[in-house]
Amino acid sequence: MQNYVSYENAKEIMNGIATKFNSLGAAYKFRGNSTFANLPSTLTQAMAGYVYNVTDEFTTDARFVEGAGKKYPAGTNVAVADLTTYEAVASPTGDPSALGYYELVNGKYVLSADTEVASGKTYYTATVSVKLDISGSFVDVDSINAKIDAAVADLADAFESTKAYAIGDVVVHEDGLYQFKAAHTENTDWDDDEVDPVTLESLIAAAEPDSLTSAQVNALLALLD
Repeated sequence: MQNYVSYENAKEIMNGIATKFNSLGAAYKFRGNSTFANLPSTLTQAMAGYVYNVTDEFTTDARFVEGAGKKYPAGTNVAVADLTTYEAVASPTGDPSALGYYELVNGKYVLSADTEVASGKTYYTATVSVKLDISGSFVDVDSINAKIDAAVADLADAFESTKAYAIGDVVVHEDGLYQFKAAHTENTDWDDDEVDPVTLESLIAAAEPDSLTSAQVNALLALLD
């Protein structure tokens, strides 16, 4: 049996994968496509990890880690980087929360809520710097969908009434994914009673490691390129 993937099933799964990547550690969050002119003009620490795919050719300005005057092609990924530095306060006094002191909690600097200096605690001052950074491989949902369009011919076979199908064969019909539970005779029309609707997830769960065709493997690799 060969496993086939409809366009809509593939798109749904790849969007799910993108969402899963974006949720890992909340380190990077894909914010969609943007023209250079529409990139955020004011950057904040809360935006750290935001990733944009710039749809037009552009030249960097003072907002960028790389400095101003460098040209990049359309399709470049740009991330918001928090470059803030922290320095320990030698002899803290006063109200730490009012002074904007930070504390190191579980490996992260957070604003102190203390209203007076606590004995034995280290407080930090911050020099805030948030920049745009030219980045490499982030999950670009729109780009993935475009690649699915190109790869779908390798991943999916549509039902053809002129063909015979055996029990267990999987086909696409009217953009749905189906598996035959009864043999289908060639030169006969589609029969709902012969098939069960299936999902991509169920096929993957049931698949043996060697069940993918070479064309399917190549198409999947193309999606990851």
